Amino acid sequence: MTQTPNFSMAYLTTDNCGSAPISVAGTRIVNGSDASAEEYPYQVLVLPVVQGRVGICGGSIIKKRWILTAAHCFFDRSGNKASSVFVRVGSFKQSEGTLVAVQRFILHETYVSTDQGDDIALIELAQDLTFSSSVQPICLGQEADIPFGGKAVATGWGDLQFDITGTSELPETLQEVVLDVITIAACSPLVGLPIDTNKVICTLTPYKDACQGDSGGPLVAKLCEGRWAQVGIVSYGFECARPNNPGVYTRVSNYITWINTNTGSTAC
Repeated sequence: MTQTPNFSMAYLTTDNCGSAPISVAGTRIVNGSDASAEEYPYQVLVLPVVQGRVGICGGSIIKKRWILTAAHCFFDRSGNKASSVFVRVGSFKQSEGTLVAVQRFILHETYVSTDQGDDIALIELAQDLTFSSSVQPICLGQEADIPFGGKAVATGWGDLQFDITGTSELPETLQEVVLDVITIAACSPLVGLPIDTNKVICTLTPYKDACQGDSGGPLVAKLCEGRWAQVGIVSYGFECARPNNPGVYTRVSNYITWINTNTGSTAC
């Protein structure tokens, strides 16, 4: 009996989305590896300005004028909201690439705190990006693309280990790490989750994790035909890389309608 081919269900933000040449080099972001030039062309550095201080988060290019990131990136620990934000694109080095002007940022209207879910935001750039080998969009993962029991890749310029003081030196080179995606049933006894668990996914790989400064960055999975799709947004966890503490990510598939509504259309 013939079977129907298992084609990916990823939402294609543009025809060439998800064509990143990802090849994770190591097994050791916390305990990650240096990324290579142009390996993650959808990755951007998000620099929110709160009370005159510049923070650091990650983000991803999803359309020529739109960046996907986390809502909590726009607040400091005291709850003060960002007055502006800058975005740097086109480089795997934190201090390189192009600083792009931002027109506005949109936070999910029901976001209150990370552990209640809806930790998602959009940044509209002042003008369209020019796509190149170092600037490319990522596809948005649908529910069927989440590799429960499998692997996904997180990237960012965050701390290499948990630092309660917030004074550690951040890496200049983008870090990459392969993580195990676990089920909600396995995750919920280990960390507080939103009441609606469809809003999140979890990873748990002993001594490997995203960390402070990686927030808002992408968690991506490889699809059947070789594309990559973003299935998660770095949201929260307990410290970093503790062996029995999962990392929690905003589940992108739950917000595709919200993303399309706020970016104006489903067109490329």
